[in-house]
Amino acid sequence: MVEASSDIEISDIRDDAERQRFAEIDAQSFAGNAADNMRWLKAAEPHTTLRLARIGGEVVGGYIMLPTGEFFGGRSVPAQGISAVVVDAAWRRRGVAGALMRDCVAAARDSGAAVAPLFAATVRLYRRWGWEVCTQTFRQIVHTRSLSGFRGEGTVRANPDRASVEALRRTQLLRWDGPLDRPDWWLSVEWDPGNPSGNKGEYGWYEGDQLTGYVRYDSDRAPGMWIRVRVQELVYATTDALRGLLGFLGGQESQSREVVFQHSALPDLSPLHLLLAEPHRDVEVGSFIPWMQRIVHIERAMSARGWAATAGRVALEVTDPVLGVERVVLEVEDGTGRVTKGGDGRVRCGIGALSAWYSSALRARDAALLGLIDGDTEALIAMDGLVAGGVPWIPDFF
Repeated sequence: MVEASSDIEISDIRDDAERQRFAEIDAQSFAGNAADNMRWLKAAEPHTTLRLARIGGEVVGGYIMLPTGEFFGGRSVPAQGISAVVVDAAWRRRGVAGALMRDCVAAARDSGAAVAPLFAATVRLYRRWGWEVCTQTFRQIVHTRSLSGFRGEGTVRANPDRASVEALRRTQLLRWDGPLDRPDWWLSVEWDPGNPSGNKGEYGWYEGDQLTGYVRYDSDRAPGMWIRVRVQELVYATTDALRGLLGFLGGQESQSREVVFQHSALPDLSPLHLLLAEPHRDVEVGSFIPWMQRIVHIERAMSARGWAATAGRVALEVTDPVLGVERVVLEVEDGTGRVTKGGDGRVRCGIGALSAWYSSALRARDAALLGLIDGDTEALIAMDGLVAGGVPWIPDFF
């Protein structure tokens, strides 16, 4: 058994040599390409925080924080998206990953974030440090020909203004719990630096001069077929925009026999299942790595979120593997939450279960049946009333 190292130092990146080393470790960890990673890291540098773990001055791992918002209850909650958590293969099982997770919680709190979403290649690690699964990311594959009959009033145009795209998202995606309230630079970091030789497209749907829908996709060569279209994002504000963009994708039938909606680009209850005549024949659903959520600052998270109930109260005792045990009282009035220290801790849970409940992914009464929350029935019913009707969905991948 390899002993854990006690001399792990974690701080912000210092120079380009360290950035290159991180790019190599990331490529090693996810079977990627260091040159592609460096292109992404350079684009991200002005906007994000890269934290590195070192032992004896050698870079052995790290992670990236992407500042953003995240919609909960119709309001934008300050967040740090956690990405590219990696440890060099020669330094695994020596406590580096745990040190990175503890640092991540502290760094996200210090930045002003309330929550820290991520996509987990390994659930066990993140759950140990306070994250919890909210849902899988889903892949929906539809026969292109089944989309070709859709029509909408309006026109499709290439390369819509990015700020207008983000503004469209902000008006439409706040109906769910989990979508990112992305800064306007987001696509320049998460989309533009991709494979420069790849085929990518961005198209807006316009009704008059108003942008009412948006689709972003790339394509690749897939085994057994010529081209496969992969939709990364589909946002629409009107029926015409949805039908028009689906028909636009269906127009690629001669090139691609299927369209893949990647990384939960569509909600679990997909519009495809509600609009297609034979969805069970035309749509195949698969899953990918899960979205996990963590509250890093209880008071900020509860006060920033919108609440379904106009009024309510719950006394919590929350155990956090990084921050310890905390008793707080959450009081909701006119849909706004307020947290005070203390209370009798009538409901007891870990920060992970609380985070999944906060994200509308796990009801308190269901969590109690799973042994994740402990409390009397009356208190659990009141707790669930605060988030009643919320639907979890994160159509972003980072």
